Amino acid sequence: MDKLISIIIPVYNVKEYLSKCVKSVINQTYTNCEIFLIDDGSTDGSGELCDELAKQDERIIVLHKKNGGLSDARNAALDMMCGEYVVCVDSDDYVTEDYIEYLYGLVSVNNADIAVCQFKKIYNTQDRLDDYKEKIEVLDKASAIENYLYQRKFTASAHCKIYKSELFAEIRYPVGYYYEDMAVICKLLDRSSKIIVSNLQKYYYVQRNGSIMAENFNSKKMQRIEISQNMRKFIIEEYPEFVRAADARCLLAAAQTFREIPFAKENNTYLMPCWKQICLYRRKVFFDRKAKKYIRIIAFSSLFGKRFLSTLGNLYYDSSDNIIYTLVSKIVPTFNAEK
Repeated sequence: MDKLISIIIPVYNVKEYLSKCVKSVINQTYTNCEIFLIDDGSTDGSGELCDELAKQDERIIVLHKKNGGLSDARNAALDMMCGEYVVCVDSDDYVTEDYIEYLYGLVSVNNADIAVCQFKKIYNTQDRLDDYKEKIEVLDKASAIENYLYQRKFTASAHCKIYKSELFAEIRYPVGYYYEDMAVICKLLDRSSKIIVSNLQKYYYVQRNGSIMAENFNSKKMQRIEISQNMRKFIIEEYPEFVRAADARCLLAAAQTFREIPFAKENNTYLMPCWKQICLYRRKVFFDRKAKKYIRIIAFSSLFGKRFLSTLGNLYYDSSDNIIYTLVSKIVPTFNAEK
């Protein structure tokens, strides 16, 4: 018999995107689901739309609550859910019609605790998924943690994953924090015995203005560094053999944050803590052959100073094979001019 799966969709001021998201969920080929729409104090009519959508499908459960942030909304659903498995979908994204069936198949056939698929970033209306030949990997928790820290195979994001609900028995997302997924991923993996990773894309990750990740820099984005440091402490205590991988993740967290800070004197309050973290880990990461190429390039580039590193811009997120060419063509002319 198919197990009950809880689908959690936090909702905050996404009226323009919500219907498409929910439609993709209620039209799943896997039907034994309970669908939580957690209205986190929306002010744009999203809450009312949740109620209208609930009339279309009896599996939808709507909770209206005072605004407390994404973590608080997810936690509210985790406290209410009855499913043996749990899946998270962001309310401005959407999924393939076999998203749940595919993930459930991975965990059930392999008797796993977590299964992971991949996402496709969606810009404007382009929504064609990449056509890959399926590749499945089976990881134990130690291998999964190392791969996450080195940013291989999967990210911390709650979406694109199905979890056994029991993993959350003693785990909740930190309320009031950005990067909440990053704060719990290693703990969830640590509680797992087997993790299945697929290379197939089943999730449409919509890139939009107004999202937390797209908004201008503010002090809460410094939480990425705090969370990475807490993660490193956890690794030192539980998986000391992966401390170099944790160093790479800390460097990337600092570099990503550094990239987002406007490069001006008045922002030195935030720039300097980021820069100190980069300087702390750069030599370790540069000489770590397991670290991804683009992270090692960040480490090396930082040796030329803050301003040089700031010119890297979006290359922090570029892990493509032609990054060396991109680096040379975009950065070296600027560096030579400064000389």
